[in-house]
Amino acid sequence: MAMAPRGACLMLLLPLILLAATLAQLSEGASYQQFVRQHVEYPKTGAPNDRIYCNLLMQRRGLTRPRCKPTNTFIHAPTGQLRNICGREGRPVRGNLRDSNRSFRVTTCRVLPGSQPGRCRYRAATRVTRVRVACVRRLPVHLEPTYLP
Repeated sequence: MAMAPRGACLMLLLPLILLAATLAQLSEGASYQQFVRQHVEYPKTGAPNDRIYCNLLMQRRGLTRPRCKPTNTFIHAPTGQLRNICGREGRPVRGNLRDSNRSFRVTTCRVLPGSQPGRCRYRAATRVTRVRVACVRRLPVHLEPTYLP
């Protein structure tokens, strides 16, 4: 009789372990999706100038609420090229960080003083540079500011 409660506890615990593992995998995919939402903009949206571009994109991507995100960089390259940094097109740095072998066009948006959520204003800097990303399961999930303008 003493074994029945322990067996029942194990039977209840197993689905919880499987659920936790599934959620961990989903969150890794979500991190990649978040990386794409925050940092990938290809082809680059047309705008009269880079300042207007930053104001537009930061708002479209939901980066102006609940507060104005201080800095964000958009990489103007197809997602496949960025995924490749986590494979043969990137060099390991340390941990899960990898440097791209090639350079990419990027636009970095920095919030202007006095900006208010919902009415955030940004200045822009563009350049061609290599990027450093953190990879999880061969997918980029974080952009490091190492080479950015």
